Amino acid sequence: MEKDYLLSIRHLFDAQQQLLPIPTYMASRLRGGSRQLKCVIFDIYGTLLISSSGDIDKLRLSPSYILESFSKCGIKIISPSPDKTAEDIIIKYKQTINELQGSENRNNCGHPEIDIREVWRRLIQELYREKLIDKPWIREVELLAVHFEILSNPVYPMPSMKETILRLHERRIPLGIISNAQFYTPVIMNYFLTGEVGGRETIDYFDPDLTVFSYREKLGKPELVLFEKVLDRCQTKYGLQNHEILYVGNDMLKDIYPAQQLRMRTALFAGDARSLRLRTETIPGNCTPDYTVNSLKQITRLFL
Repeated sequence: MEKDYLLSIRHLFDAQQQLLPIPTYMASRLRGGSRQLKCVIFDIYGTLLISSSGDIDKLRLSPSYILESFSKCGIKIISPSPDKTAEDIIIKYKQTINELQGSENRNNCGHPEIDIREVWRRLIQELYREKLIDKPWIREVELLAVHFEILSNPVYPMPSMKETILRLHERRIPLGIISNAQFYTPVIMNYFLTGEVGGRETIDYFDPDLTVFSYREKLGKPELVLFEKVLDRCQTKYGLQNHEILYVGNDMLKDIYPAQQLRMRTALFAGDARSLRLRTETIPGNCTPDYTVNSLKQITRLFL
């Protein structure tokens, strides 16, 4: 990626305001450590990152964010009513996502995922054809996607996120990720973990072989195939059995339930009321996490 692009991303990240978790007042349940646990797989949004909207798919879409993002990225709206055009762009944005999700849902899985860059590429081309913007700006569509995401869904590390990951890494515990995410997710994570801004789609300290992002797989959680892919790699690379692997997430339906179906150990992260999803009406009553944590630091206690 070009230097100017990376500098723009850094300025955007540096300007983010600190977010603090909203207490859930849900008691932790650790029941001591487990010597059987040998690996940790994390969710990201609502677990490792505070998400102001609660999750990556709950963006607060606003025409003002369109206007600001386009302006920051050098795209000029040339219609006589920019505010009205921005409202129309929001509608087109949603429609394009729905269309791409429909085309990806070849197997009727119920949880198709798309690459948000393709949404913006199509949208920019359409707006240019309709003479609503001044150029078919495609080359750096990633910058537009990041700007709009950060405005629509500001994020910040959960307390002790970096400390927890470093401690687990220092103990040589394999770390992985199963997350509904986009290309900018590893960019954001690396910024908060190391202070670096780059174009890599891997995250420092996490094993790339144990990392599954929904936008790459064209599937989202709670699809079991995402979890099965990581479990197969855990077995092949580390010789681990499913019950030796801990999955940590904030959503009972998307995180805990599928992990338990595959006999992983599970920890429900209940550290932020924005993102805690108990889903009491949508999951079987016998689905109970092995552990409940309200602080990421408590994860390290499970490996004592």
